[in-house]
Amino acid sequence: MRRPHPRTALAVLTTTPLLAALVAVPSAVPASATALPEVPSRTIGYDEIQAYPRENVLPVWPVDADDASIAIGVVPYHEIAPRLNALQAAGDRVSAGVVGKSSSGYDIYAVTVTWPETAAEARQQERWKREIENEPAQAQDDARLKAGYKTPLFVNANIHGNEWEGTDAALRVIEEFATSNDPETVTLLKRNRLVFNVTANPDGRVLGTRANAAGYDLNRDLTIVSQPETVVIRDLTIQTQPVIALDLHGYVSPTLLHPSTPPHNVNDEYDLYIKHALPNALGIEAGLKALGYPETQSARIPFRDDAPGVWDDFPPIYVPSFSMLQSSIPYTIEAPLNPRGNLTPAERVRRSGINTDVHEVAIRESLDYIQEHRDEVLFDQAEVFRRGWAGEPQRDLPDGYVPGWGPEDNYHTTFPRSYVIPVGRGQRSDTAAARLVDLIVGSDGRVTQATQPFEANGRSYEAGSYVIDLHQPKRGLVNSLLEPGADITDRVDDLYAGPAAWSQALTWGATVDTLWDELPGVPTRRTYDGVAKGGLPAGTPDLRLDIQDGADLLAVNSLLDQGVDVYRLADGSVVVPHSGTNRRLAAVETRTNKVTFTAAPAGWTGTKLDEVVVGYLGTVEERDTLLDNGFEARALTASNLATALAADIDVLLVNSNVNIGGLSAPNRAALDAFLARGGGVVGLGTQGATFTNATSLLDVTATAGASLASGVVNVVNSNGPVASGAAATSWVFQPVWYTDVPATATVEQSYAADPLLSGWWASTSATNGQAAAADQASIVSAVSAGGNGVVLIGTDPTVRLHAKGLHSQLGRAILFAAER
Repeated sequence: MRRPHPRTALAVLTTTPLLAALVAVPSAVPASATALPEVPSRTIGYDEIQAYPRENVLPVWPVDADDASIAIGVVPYHEIAPRLNALQAAGDRVSAGVVGKSSSGYDIYAVTVTWPETAAEARQQERWKREIENEPAQAQDDARLKAGYKTPLFVNANIHGNEWEGTDAALRVIEEFATSNDPETVTLLKRNRLVFNVTANPDGRVLGTRANAAGYDLNRDLTIVSQPETVVIRDLTIQTQPVIALDLHGYVSPTLLHPSTPPHNVNDEYDLYIKHALPNALGIEAGLKALGYPETQSARIPFRDDAPGVWDDFPPIYVPSFSMLQSSIPYTIEAPLNPRGNLTPAERVRRSGINTDVHEVAIRESLDYIQEHRDEVLFDQAEVFRRGWAGEPQRDLPDGYVPGWGPEDNYHTTFPRSYVIPVGRGQRSDTAAARLVDLIVGSDGRVTQATQPFEANGRSYEAGSYVIDLHQPKRGLVNSLLEPGADITDRVDDLYAGPAAWSQALTWGATVDTLWDELPGVPTRRTYDGVAKGGLPAGTPDLRLDIQDGADLLAVNSLLDQGVDVYRLADGSVVVPHSGTNRRLAAVETRTNKVTFTAAPAGWTGTKLDEVVVGYLGTVEERDTLLDNGFEARALTASNLATALAADIDVLLVNSNVNIGGLSAPNRAALDAFLARGGGVVGLGTQGATFTNATSLLDVTATAGASLASGVVNVVNSNGPVASGAAATSWVFQPVWYTDVPATATVEQSYAADPLLSGWWASTSATNGQAAAADQASIVSAVSAGGNGVVLIGTDPTVRLHAKGLHSQLGRAILFAAER
């Protein structure tokens, strides 16, 4: 348990020379109201950098009387663009632009507020910004940088759509700084750059929902960035390179302020974060008291006030966690008063007004902290980058490093010297490798490609293989994506949320080799794009495609859609018989989906496939996983089977609890008819097993781990149609295993004797811990007595669109179940 410490001011720890610099960044807003540039900001030429302000006339949206913001007493979405247009027209401090679109098509606005700059001045600011990252030791001692560098603050508002007031606080600060001529404001704007993502989730703001219109909690989507809104947040964070980043939320009473409890992400340079994060939080708390409201006389600072695991910053899926890996001092700010629910209009306005004040205090106090400790925060931002370039080990901090710091806070990792992502021979999926490289580069990691073949750690690699030197400025970010992770089960009794491990190297389907002590001695060039070539074998053989990636499923479904005969072999791979037309269409797939066909084995036999339509009983995650892999997906519920379970649906994907006995007569008749005609079923987790048990398709006992048990697991695969060729690791969020499997079924995958490789898997009973899951089935396939293909999957191929490497297993299961 954390030992509480007094709510007293905390001096900044300073053990190094100081910087007194102000940062400027290339605008988060392009010159015209278009999407952000696709190339990383590091590749933008200096001659492309424009003066400030960078003004754009924002499109004005029609008045929406149904906007949920109106009832709360905050600014409706349709009023935001007119306000920003007026501020740009009235002065020269505000630059606003459309930097992306929401899931449903709303404009996303980024606003930069600063004192005007000539193009030459803006270019100089960019040079200093790059110097901090690329030449950090030089930046720490650069007198010109110290004298002229503008300090960036980034405010991300309204990521949860029904937590509105961050937007209103941002607009209030923008408007005041755009118009005030008091000397303090003028000086601040001459020495700072303020960047605002005014509403990160306009869909949710209008609809009054936490999620975006696609159904995703955006503050669980970093670093995966499956949603357009989180791509914007990621890119603004990278381009701004903020000293402090604020993510504005609601509603937790009293106001919640980061820093967080352990576990801490093992890849963070936490000493350089906590020395600033805690005193600034205390300053915000003091500012809240000064507001004078009874509801703001105290704050909850989890690091100070909570037990480990209650509110942690472990996974990099949150905006602050991602920002810390970008060398920022980030915060989640949870305003205290919930304005939703059965309240009078006046009470809603009162609460939202106090919340807006709270967020404004967080912005202003953070700006004050930057000004008062400019030397230290800039030195330490550069220090994160310097340690990365130098490959230095992380610091082991003594108890009391800051008040409340104890052994429970020390989370560390050991950085390897490099990683290699092979191409060609030794790579299980070139398309998965390319996708992983794109994720790393998009997150601002640095990747190179070998220009000739080489050997490393006793292995041979082809030219074009990706070499990742971990002596780079954002090594923590890169390593967080690639390392296996740590088993933290014995360190904490609780987690705020999962996942507790996420390794994209082990869950995205690519082969990634870790070189602990070696950087390959081969010429390389930096790459900004993962590339997979795909290919066909020479001659005229029948074409085999081993489905090991979602791209392979896209190719199969595309060929089926075009009427090509495709046959599934017993091992789950598919064969396209040779013909001139088939080879031409397959060649199109090699170019479109970058898949690689090989020559089919002599004498092959298989089952002919048809186009597959999948009805899913589940969530948007099932929907989007199916769509991402080329399947036609139809949403079903227990109450609409009679009308929606059409004759052309081939497979049910079940990931929701369906009370079979409670179905209405028409819905039960529709389900029975589907099963009678041989419809297949793929069930996920315990819900899938409950369904197959109730319908007498496959009777097993399903057991689930604790609700937050999650991470990378060790598995053992057989040669069945679903798991043949699968990786020896999988991903769970919550693990499920199957026992009492009948002899008529095949266990295609099981948890290993030591199931958890990394993550958190505590027991709440003797039956749901790791020992109970060891050697038990995680994937089971069968054909029912009535001829239905059935697969149960106890891992998690659909959760949050995360485990790309498991999509091939889900797709293979669907193709198996679809056979009549």
